[in-house]
Amino acid sequence: MRSASNNSLARRLIHLLILRPLVKLIFGVNFIGREHTENLDQFIIISNHNSHLDIFLLFSLLRWDQLNTTHAVAEKTYFSRSKIVFRLVNYLFCPIWITRGKPELEEDPFADLKAVIERGHNLVIFPEGTRGRPGELQRFKSGIGRLMVQYPQLPIVPVFLSGPEKVLPKSSSLPLPFCNLVIIGPPQLCHGQHREITRQLQETILTLSNSEPARRHKRRIRNLSQPKSIAFIGVDGSGKSTISRIAAARLSLKQRVCLISDRLEFFQNGESLMIQPLVTEKIREAIGSYAKKVKSLKLYKIPKLTELLLRNNLQYQVKRWYSPDLIVMDGSPLLNMAAWANLYRDHKLNEETLTKAMRILSGQGRMFTRNDPIFKQLPELQLLQRIGQSRIASPDAVIFIDVSPAVANERILCRGEQRQVHETEEKLSRLREGYLKVCEVIHDALNVPVRIVDGHGSLDEVAEESLEYLQKWLLNGEITIG
Repeated sequence: MRSASNNSLARRLIHLLILRPLVKLIFGVNFIGREHTENLDQFIIISNHNSHLDIFLLFSLLRWDQLNTTHAVAEKTYFSRSKIVFRLVNYLFCPIWITRGKPELEEDPFADLKAVIERGHNLVIFPEGTRGRPGELQRFKSGIGRLMVQYPQLPIVPVFLSGPEKVLPKSSSLPLPFCNLVIIGPPQLCHGQHREITRQLQETILTLSNSEPARRHKRRIRNLSQPKSIAFIGVDGSGKSTISRIAAARLSLKQRVCLISDRLEFFQNGESLMIQPLVTEKIREAIGSYAKKVKSLKLYKIPKLTELLLRNNLQYQVKRWYSPDLIVMDGSPLLNMAAWANLYRDHKLNEETLTKAMRILSGQGRMFTRNDPIFKQLPELQLLQRIGQSRIASPDAVIFIDVSPAVANERILCRGEQRQVHETEEKLSRLREGYLKVCEVIHDALNVPVRIVDGHGSLDEVAEESLEYLQKWLLNGEITIG
């Protein structure tokens, strides 16, 4: 027992004190997205595979306590050619050895992998199966999809490696001193048939390879533009969710569009692309679902604010990792927070107060001292600053779907669903007033183009009018408030 413990400690020390410093010193390594693995207790890492250096880079992501509970999946026949290499790999990476070829019918090809997962340990898998041609992503084997069908709640951490294909390509035995980039994407949960899961995981790695950090590392593009964002806002019953989805599909005929609504969707060529849900997205959905069931505005406040903060974080993740050409949002965390303040206050907020609040929420609060009256009027602002949540993204353009509270209330009743605590004509009226004030402030003070669209027509008519203004904005950046 003591010998096993000593081996465990020695292995970790070799990784931390020898291998990691050596790899970083000789080749140089830049990690992006490392925070995505920090709070995970169990996971599977998947990555593209071009070099024997890959496994050293991936094990560099692990915490001290994860080094002995993480196992690489490796092909036994290849490493068995040399007894020294086999023993070294076996000691350093505690691999799950597999042998290529068809197993016996009565055997479970995933038995060893499942045993490791059942023990609460982690896996490192190269779904391509073997090292491919330098810089090219090969088709994923179906094994990863078949395994994840059985463990839908186990997070997958996608990692894209750029550089190892130059440092130590398959055809070379002499390493070269190129810098390496390790991009860690957001953890994902996998659902669906095994073929769908396999295809979507491959798309995830491919998307990371085209992300902003990867393109910068490859020096393909020097000046990378950020995707523009469009926010559709309005009270419940205005139709903004349906209209934003119609707009996302139509706008995707010429560009790749991400829709952030009750769920995350990507559109291309007018069609919705299947994507695997992110862990953050699943948490947001759960909190949003809880918020819809509460019985008072007081209980609604905290989960709704949390959901908006997660939605803002999701927008940041989408920009960073998926690089869409355009982001369409059903609502806007910044505008929703400001408008809802009008509902929670006994007195109506004036334009000056809203302007200050939105500047603080969007990260422009340095001009206001702690003694400014705004922090007494809205104490939540000071709390958000303290917890580091005062950089809410501002949309680049806004469409406000305006309907009367009476019509909105009728539409909500027609749904036949349980009404939320704020879905009364009186509360919808105060929300509408809040949104109208927010539209004026964001247009006049923050210089964001806004269009107010009459939402009393059919959804198709409202969508067509909204798209007409958006297409003009995309062409010349102009929308006049109306």
